[in-house]
Amino acid sequence: MVSQTPPMPSSEQRTPGLAIASVICGPLGIFTAGLSGIAAVITGHMALSAIKRSGGRLKGTGLAITGLVTGYLTILILPIAILAGLTAPVFLKQRQRADLTETIQNARQLHIAFIAFDGEYGSFPSDELARELPEFSGLTGPRVLEQLEVSGMVDDLDRLLAAKAAPGSKWYYFPRMSSSGKPEPRLLMGPMIGDRYATLRIDGSVKAEPPTSLSPSDLTGSVEIPVPQRSR
Repeated sequence: MVSQTPPMPSSEQRTPGLAIASVICGPLGIFTAGLSGIAAVITGHMALSAIKRSGGRLKGTGLAITGLVTGYLTILILPIAILAGLTAPVFLKQRQRADLTETIQNARQLHIAFIAFDGEYGSFPSDELARELPEFSGLTGPRVLEQLEVSGMVDDLDRLLAAKAAPGSKWYYFPRMSSSGKPEPRLLMGPMIGDRYATLRIDGSVKAEPPTSLSPSDLTGSVEIPVPQRSR
């Protein structure tokens, strides 16, 4: 009986260049928008096929499989990640618009409370009223709008003042005004949301205004009221 020639020792096996090319091109797909990933898949399959046909003369199955996996990942996942990165600003803008719209609606509800308060007490909430009326004692400065809640004009002031704005954001209240004054002056200004803030005027109109419409002097006499914390 003629003995078969045994396979070459593993120490004499060589790694095909296709397997090496596959494992190199796979990770490079991250930097080439998946193009190198295509090359990794092609060379990886070619390398596995050559290794299988070599009868043990070639090694590098692990390298070829690694190149295939990373290649497929960059082909399939990277374009999705790129698309998500491109659409994220659009979704963010839409969410900010929705948040701003909610703040505008809350400002309109606050205006109804201001008018009712003015009708009851002859002015809008102020430090002067807090000093004159015992029920408002201590409700001055940043707490001045709590007079609306204590008087029963609003049920949940924090809900109306809550806004999906940056941490540390503030409302700006302009006290010592009443509904009998000029309609143009600001009564309440919301926190910045995106590139706009909601401004409530004495006549009840609410506008989404850009920062360029406001100068530092416009905040003179205003009271800073922290935005209540809530989950985003």
